[in-house]
Amino acid sequence: MLKLTFFSMILLIFLFSSLFSQDFENGIINVQYEQKSVQTAMFLSALLPGVGQFYASPRSVTAYIFPLIEIGLWYGYFNYTGQGDDKKKEYIEFADENYNRANQTQCQIDLQETMNNPFYDDHFHLDNTNTQHFYEDIGKYEHYIFGWNDWYDIYAIYENGDFGPEWLYQDYNGFDKWTGNDPINEDGGDYEENQQLYDQNQGIYSSLRAEYIKMRQKAEDYYSTANTISFGIVANHILASLDALRVTRRYNLEYITDNNNFKIKFAPVFVNNEIAPAIMVSKGF
Repeated sequence: MLKLTFFSMILLIFLFSSLFSQDFENGIINVQYEQKSVQTAMFLSALLPGVGQFYASPRSVTAYIFPLIEIGLWYGYFNYTGQGDDKKKEYIEFADENYNRANQTQCQIDLQETMNNPFYDDHFHLDNTNTQHFYEDIGKYEHYIFGWNDWYDIYAIYENGDFGPEWLYQDYNGFDKWTGNDPINEDGGDYEENQQLYDQNQGIYSSLRAEYIKMRQKAEDYYSTANTISFGIVANHILASLDALRVTRRYNLEYITDNNNFKIKFAPVFVNNEIAPAIMVSKGF
């Protein structure tokens, strides 16, 4: 994504530089001097902000401002990307420790066998391996709640260890639809200190799942910030390239008027008894 964006940016800047870089010898006057290439300056700053400005004029303040901005942006990008990676690793380890596929599968089979709904088999598509979809689905969809250990201990296992979820149904277009569960293990310790939340949600709740969702959201926030910074990096290259155009043109104009002792003035002259504007060029020796 970032590489593609940079490639598009470089191509766009190259096209712009072709339009903006007009040689002075094609202008009103023809002066031979060692001018700086606008295209080169823009291209250099498109690759590394500030380099084009330094090439045109090392005295330019922006030759040092743009690199500092670039360093700060890249630091932010890698910092937030790293934090996102750390949080992702954390929530994956959390899921591996607190989510049991076998329990989820056992509940699915029992639910499907007890419901008057031949289409309910299509309701479950949890991946069989630890993939990105698996870690997304167990937090995103309520019908994958059965695998979270705290839910399973409260709603699927009796205190003596027997399995027997008490499913809650409602009629849905002539078929049964799962709407929740009654607890079969009412030991207060199994509620993870959130018995009210469990009861309010009729068994479609898990403290572990709620914590897992927060961890995933935190990781997404870090990645989102890093992505926003990546757009800032691209913008810095574009602005640096356009500023290199400004610096180079200014340098070339100053080179004519100062470095080569050329003086350019606009003055009225008489031509055929009429006043007309003219450019007067003089050179000191």
